[in-house]
Amino acid sequence: MLIAQLADIHLGHRQYGLDERLEDYNRAFLSAVDELVRLREERGLDTVVISGDFFDTQRPSPSIYITAIRGLARLREAGIRVIAIRGNHDSSVINPVENPLAVLHQMGLIQYLDNNYVDLGEVRVIGVGTVYTDMQNRLINSLNALRGGGINIAVIHQYIEGAPYIYPMPNVDVFMINEKPLAQLDIDYFAVGHIHEHELRHPRINAVYPGSLEIWDAREFEVYEYSNGKLRKVKDLDPKGFLLLDVGGNGVKVSGVRLGVSRRLIRVRVKYDEAKPSVVRSDVAYIASNMDQRGSLIILEVEGRVAGGYSTRDFNANALRKLFSRAWVDVRLSLERQVGGGERSVRVFGGINEIIRQALRSRLGNDELVGVVMDIIERVRADDEDGALKVLENLVGVPLRGSKSITDWLGVQK
Repeated sequence: MLIAQLADIHLGHRQYGLDERLEDYNRAFLSAVDELVRLREERGLDTVVISGDFFDTQRPSPSIYITAIRGLARLREAGIRVIAIRGNHDSSVINPVENPLAVLHQMGLIQYLDNNYVDLGEVRVIGVGTVYTDMQNRLINSLNALRGGGINIAVIHQYIEGAPYIYPMPNVDVFMINEKPLAQLDIDYFAVGHIHEHELRHPRINAVYPGSLEIWDAREFEVYEYSNGKLRKVKDLDPKGFLLLDVGGNGVKVSGVRLGVSRRLIRVRVKYDEAKPSVVRSDVAYIASNMDQRGSLIILEVEGRVAGGYSTRDFNANALRKLFSRAWVDVRLSLERQVGGGERSVRVFGGINEIIRQALRSRLGNDELVGVVMDIIERVRADDEDGALKVLENLVGVPLRGSKSITDWLGVQK
């Protein structure tokens, strides 16, 4: 039996507040559908499991519903069954009854599982939605109670303790499951979601993350360094895609399927011992002449120390940005200038996001918490207030909607 495992599709995610990135996420899902249909025709794929976070918010817009319906209807027409669970983005962990996956279930487009299972011949697929770390015994008990006598596949959306991720996510600890109790269950494979890195394997448990279908974090971008008049690539774009589960008498064997990218996503790093405005402008102009391509998204990071005789006011991120005419560019200046005979230094930051980030870092002293706050700010900027409130709920570990408002929670904290 051949089963495809997808996760963290995040339909509706508008990265950096850009409509173009929202469409990239739509296209990534529809491209995955094309590949799934091809696998159905060529290799007999008959089932898809979605390990949570199909949507980016529990209240997707009508246009996002249309994209979801378009892709899922095509899978149904091809004879492919779709089984899905809720992730932390799909619904409230505390009150998960109202969620968009239930709508798709009622339409016959997916089979939504939450503390339930479906038998595919001798294979039992058990679905349990996201729980908070302090509720993990509930998930363990559900999996234990729902196990069958054949091959058991558990579909969950959690960080499993010990999974060696590269890029920390702000809510890893909030949705963590301890490794030992999972290892003690008679489960052949954990179809797990939540970590966005493609084909991330747990070292001791048969659990693999398919990762997101689209680039989620700027650290996953293609990376270049500029030095001595030359651009040097130091990192490729991280792979994205889904997994294939070959299920048979020998258990569950997992392989990865990679998908193409929607656009060039690039980070360029430039460092100076002594930065002069004219040199920085000339270097950025050279970078633009080589990388200013229509449709590209570029993060330009300029770091170092300001040369003597110059003020931080001489470095203008907006002027540097205007050297690019085709690509979307975010210029991030992080420059030091000497004050008082070199006894101390002052940093200047360019780009409103970086200014906010550095102000928060100096106040909070916690990069993970700063990442969460920046995520909230980005969602509010993109008019995703529900998503921002959900991130805040995940941060504080308390539902802030319904019977308990955020003002109630703030009052308790005093």
